[in-house]
Amino acid sequence: MRHKLFGLGGLVVALALLSACGASSQGNNQDNYSEGGGSPTSPGTPPRDGAGGGVDSDSGSGGGSSQSPGQLTAGDWDDNRNFPFFQKYLSDAPQGMPAHPSTDRVIITVRDAEGRPVPNARVTVGDAAGKRLEAPTASDGRLLFLPTHDGAQANATFSVTVAPPPGQSGEPLTTSLEGTAWNLTLPGVQGVLPSELDVAFVVDATGSMGDEIRYLKAELQNIVDSVQGSFPNVSARFALVMYRDDGDAYVVRPFDFTSDVGLFRQQLDAQSAEGGGDYPEAMERGLGAIHQLSWRTGNTARLTFLVADAPTHTPHYQAFLREANRARLSGIKVYPVAASGVADEAEYLMRLAAQLTLGRYIFLTDDSGIGAPHAEPHIPCYQVQLLKNLLIRAIGSELEGRRVPASGTEVIRTVGSPRQDGSCTLQDGSVTYL
Repeated sequence: MRHKLFGLGGLVVALALLSACGASSQGNNQDNYSEGGGSPTSPGTPPRDGAGGGVDSDSGSGGGSSQSPGQLTAGDWDDNRNFPFFQKYLSDAPQGMPAHPSTDRVIITVRDAEGRPVPNARVTVGDAAGKRLEAPTASDGRLLFLPTHDGAQANATFSVTVAPPPGQSGEPLTTSLEGTAWNLTLPGVQGVLPSELDVAFVVDATGSMGDEIRYLKAELQNIVDSVQGSFPNVSARFALVMYRDDGDAYVVRPFDFTSDVGLFRQQLDAQSAEGGGDYPEAMERGLGAIHQLSWRTGNTARLTFLVADAPTHTPHYQAFLREANRARLSGIKVYPVAASGVADEAEYLMRLAAQLTLGRYIFLTDDSGIGAPHAEPHIPCYQVQLLKNLLIRAIGSELEGRRVPASGTEVIRTVGSPRQDGSCTLQDGSVTYL
């Protein structure tokens, strides 16, 4: 890198962890719209790691942080909820970015006979030439199918088989479907919210990330304790993947899932920020390392927070998207957290990863007054709030099986004049949603 709900009160302290992510990085997201739907603005040149490998700004392990939690501000965006706008965004992609065939997107939703979402049902989609998709549903019962992306021929007829989730009996459902929204009822099963939580933090550890890593060291104990305290009936585990770039002391350093708080803290305390040297980093290797982790396959909510402020190197764009697609097929949602330094290319790749996996794109804003200015993302409408609250709701939404919106008291500022129902009318008359 350049570098209510259900007892969520305790999680606020917990996820203060990443609320300092990007605090002292530089420059962020991208150009776009001013408050109330103004005209796009252009970001400056993204900052770069210092030549010669950067500075280890996290020397000394296990030390605390002088930073206070809960200061960084951020917005978020769902490209699947705003799919027509997403297609326009793709058509205006920066030069040289990889294509993302998704106009024929299908959202598959599996529910039980009572209308409750069924997490971790196994969905298989095939056409006359064979299997095109096999993956589990998320905790809200949804799964994304992209026919062209997944190798289907034009005008193909699809057969869909849905098998009960692990631990539940019942007969698989097989049917033929068409259209862009496949709503399936799976008889003989119950939609049960996840009893397990696996969260992986994938963090750029190049020279500009010293503040973020120090913050993780100082606040991790609070995060883990709060998650466990707020969700005593959920078996929570955490994993860590640090990544840098080719030529550094390491490229990827993964630490597998553990519920042992002391061990996880020890692993994190040993990390430091160093290396980099140029703007792009080995982000594709960092994301790819999540597939080395021992994700659970039962009634589990699976999330990855990808904390980055730079794209992968140009020759590895497709490799990054392949790793994001592997996450989709494994039922892992990717929530990118765009720190300072993110420019057009990184925003594009990170938003594609979120869209593929039904995650949301999270980006820092200037409202905290921390760090260098953040360029606007290519997003017309959003709410500014504390980053910690966004992360809390990301986890809470996965455990509840539904999107948990921000409360009015959490909103610091709005962009694009969203109405009470979350809709925003753009200058061309089209409508987007928070």
